[in-house]
Amino acid sequence: MKLSCYLIVQDEAKRLARTLEAAKQVADEIVIVDSGSTDGTLDIARRYTDKVIHHDWVSYAHQKNFAQDQCANDWVLSLDGDEVLSDALIAEINAIKKTGAAYPAYNMRIADVLPGRTKPRPWAKTYNIIRLYHRAHATMHADLLTEDRITMTQEAPVGQLAAPCHHYSYVKLSQSIAKLNKYTDDNVETAVKKKRYSTLRLFTEFPYQFVRYYFLRGYFLDGLFGLYLGVNVAFFRWVKIAKVIEAQRMNDAQN
Repeated sequence: MKLSCYLIVQDEAKRLARTLEAAKQVADEIVIVDSGSTDGTLDIARRYTDKVIHHDWVSYAHQKNFAQDQCANDWVLSLDGDEVLSDALIAEINAIKKTGAAYPAYNMRIADVLPGRTKPRPWAKTYNIIRLYHRAHATMHADLLTEDRITMTQEAPVGQLAAPCHHYSYVKLSQSIAKLNKYTDDNVETAVKKKRYSTLRLFTEFPYQFVRYYFLRGYFLDGLFGLYLGVNVAFFRWVKIAKVIEAQRMNDAQN
């Protein structure tokens, strides 16, 4: 069982080496698609693979889809530049490679690790999605725009990887703000077509999301970093709605 690991990156010099050190322990091929890094990311990437490709940014999912298509193997693993396979997950994936896959695709738990920690804290923000899959049964669709959700192309059971992948998403506040602002810009095009938000949400969204993330999801356990994230996520949930309402009203005025 040969495995290709693909990543999309831009200005990931501070985190990429750790990601690739872990990825090389499971991957027979590493494919890195860069959309215009200027910080040394390309030098780091080329230390781990000859397959470093430039591709202009269209959207998150378009970029992922392009990277997937550059892979030589049928089995692929999708990672972001700030995601690190844990030692237990490396062993689990290598065991699947050795004995053969029982499923055509596997969900992987991705858990946040904030600065000052070496592993996810209890009740850390975690999401569980397909990341390891055979391309005959699943794929990354380019028309999802902002979502990196791999979907099954044939109905089949999906396995579950037990060990977590560590997500080092937070570098500093300015990076987090820029990342979320870019995400909300990308999200507007999709959201405008799918839904309309009540203007009442502009008054309720921020306090609701702050309580949800800071208290209910346990960000208060992470000290100042948790406060930064709680406020930041709540604010950009509000910004997303504001941008969609603005775009819809501008479209209405033109029609």
